[in-house]
Amino acid sequence: MSHTRPRRLSTLLTAAALLLVTLVAGGCAASEAGPADTASGSSSAAFPTTLTHAFGTTTIAAKPERIVVVGLKEQDYFLALGEVPVAIRDWYGNMPNATWPWARERLGEARPEVLARAELDYEKIAALRPDVIVGLSSGMSRQEYDLLAKIAPTVAQPAGDGSWAVTWQQMTRAAGQITGRSAEAETLVADLEKRIASVAGAQPRLKGARTVFASTYEGQYYLFSPETTASKVLLDLGLTMSPEVTTLTDNANQSATISRERFDLTDVDVAVWSEAATDPGVATLLGDPLYTRLDVHTQRREVFLGTEANGALAFSSVLSLPYVLDKIVPALAAAADGDPATDSEYSAK
Repeated sequence: MSHTRPRRLSTLLTAAALLLVTLVAGGCAASEAGPADTASGSSSAAFPTTLTHAFGTTTIAAKPERIVVVGLKEQDYFLALGEVPVAIRDWYGNMPNATWPWARERLGEARPEVLARAELDYEKIAALRPDVIVGLSSGMSRQEYDLLAKIAPTVAQPAGDGSWAVTWQQMTRAAGQITGRSAEAETLVADLEKRIASVAGAQPRLKGARTVFASTYEGQYYLFSPETTASKVLLDLGLTMSPEVTTLTDNANQSATISRERFDLTDVDVAVWSEAATDPGVATLLGDPLYTRLDVHTQRREVFLGTEANGALAFSSVLSLPYVLDKIVPALAAAADGDPATDSEYSAK
């Protein structure tokens, strides 16, 4: 599975574990209502505050001191606002404390509990005594939400946006509302939007250039939807994706596998691959004549990210996007010029 293509979480819980969760829950401040369109909230820092999400509404009575993250990348947003979660859900990359380089110094001396990606451990989450559980990027099911809400007020993903399409703006504003720091969150959003626009304006080659975001994970070739968080950042920089890719990836996973015979879909102005050029999957790709005969390869219009750079784009957070703007955007521009002599650290050597 690609690093940018999370899988559905397990929803199984034994009767004994459910009983334990119910016993330790002790009064949840969450309330249910009809689905709403966004998990972002008002700019007011007052409590109580209510957030809307895919499964209704959740009310947080007072500023939470113990935040448990069950989403795959929310830690960046809380850390950006000066709040350290007591637990972080691991995604990939085997990073210390499940925290990536661009966010690590914000931990200070804190060492949050790391929750496994594979499935939710309800007993462990309950033992952490959370004031709030946050799963904006978790893609949690209704059953998982109901179980978590027995432990503490739980904020799930937005309704209507798909499990993996939550924007960095939505995430920032939701984290601001949860922590009572909405004004700071709005400042983060405004400043970063301004910087993205400035960087995009300084790279006219990217405006209107066609792109795909792809992966070679485990011998399969994947294309990702323009609705995923990472793809949306590429589009914000002025790049475009074809209607065919949009149609192919319009599903719950927001991705599609393609056969070698459809490498033509990657023959674009800038092809962004999640793996490094040294990855075994990329080596296979670059040894395949069905791919190497394409203009995207002969003109070296490829960008091969690797773990850290792919993580920065996959997270696309207020902390990781400056990395994207500083390091990945110049590589995109070098690829988009169509000159095989133009190189970057993310080119195939």
